[in-house]
Amino acid sequence: MLKRWSFLLIVVFFVACSGDDCNNEVDLSKVDVELEFEDLTHTIHQIDSKEDLKAFFDSNPIVRDYFFGFGELVPKEAFLNEVLKFTQVPKIKSIFKARSFETFQELLDQNREIREYLTFEYLNANRDKNLKDVYNLLANSAIEDLSTIQAIDTYLLANPKEYEYFKFVFNFQTEEGLMDENYRLLQNPYVDTLYQETLRLISAQEVAYELDQAFARLKSTYPEFEAPKVQTVYSAFGKDVYMSDSLIVIGLDYYLGEEASYRPNVYDYILKRLTPDHLVPQIMQFMSLPYNETAEGQRSVLDEMIYYGKAFAFAKQMLPCTADSLIVGYSSQDLANATVSEAVIWNHFLEEKLLYSEQPVHITRYIDERPNVLEIDRRAPGRIGQWLGWQIVKAYQEETETDFVDLMDETDAQKILTQSKYRPRSR
Repeated sequence: MLKRWSFLLIVVFFVACSGDDCNNEVDLSKVDVELEFEDLTHTIHQIDSKEDLKAFFDSNPIVRDYFFGFGELVPKEAFLNEVLKFTQVPKIKSIFKARSFETFQELLDQNREIREYLTFEYLNANRDKNLKDVYNLLANSAIEDLSTIQAIDTYLLANPKEYEYFKFVFNFQTEEGLMDENYRLLQNPYVDTLYQETLRLISAQEVAYELDQAFARLKSTYPEFEAPKVQTVYSAFGKDVYMSDSLIVIGLDYYLGEEASYRPNVYDYILKRLTPDHLVPQIMQFMSLPYNETAEGQRSVLDEMIYYGKAFAFAKQMLPCTADSLIVGYSSQDLANATVSEAVIWNHFLEEKLLYSEQPVHITRYIDERPNVLEIDRRAPGRIGQWLGWQIVKAYQEETETDFVDLMDETDAQKILTQSKYRPRSR
């Protein structure tokens, strides 16, 4: 099945499928899936010139734009327009025209937000400079007297120190500047350590095999499915995953787990599911999007619960050997806490009349990312409504024996709840 990796990791297969949950009724040998897989981590590591980097980016524009920041570049005209609008504000003009350093300080103290905008991050990043340096730069500037973006552009090109200052303050980068920054990044010894740990802590080949198996199950369920190309990269935490109908790009460095020397800068409760074991289940949840039909219009807590419950059911259908804790993204302890307290959780939803609420605060509180749901119990994990929705969907499948495709097509959350005859299980 694998176009680029034709070998199968038999040991991994038996370990992964050793659980009681594993369902091997589908004969995947008869499913024709051509998975085109390309591991780009070695190619990135071997880049040793800016010319090599540019050639790599030209060949891989999605990796360039999404993982290395080029897609977030602001057009120069937009930057110049922001500078123009900013320098025409009366308070800003008065600060620029301050006749002494003392007056400059006094005006900044009266306008704390402006002070932070003009000085805080700039001085924090330029430790060799101080507030007097900013004053000297702005006091000698004539930019506040300009009235067109063309004039601003000409002025900044003629005054490179001010140009660098305003680029920093407005977080503006040129393509050339970002190219230089990325090249320096890839030459950094800390990033080399990240590359070495990517090789040691996560196997691109195992990821490819697991996706190949999951895609085969997906095609057996939806024969029209065409497997997207899959690429793996590392980018010093540029992004985690890019997905489209034709291409998936995975930032392996995001998923190295607790043994890694460096981790993404995210909340701890999200960080704990950025591990090799969680990677493919998360991708398969994303893959459910085109198949997970849902009603349009204002959505209730119940609508969201059933939507996510179906997404978890989809991932489990495609990864039957994967533990429920990995499907839902909970630790084993979080899953145990939710399971033991299922009746308490359900009663809370009923007593607080949450199911039919369309209030954003309730969706945020019970569906969205949080470390825990204190309104229920400090041990209740975040996204508890998603997990509870999966329990309802499971009950619906068991009670009605509904075909899986029909389940994914069903848009009536109330119908699923009613026909599930859901009751929390006794523990």
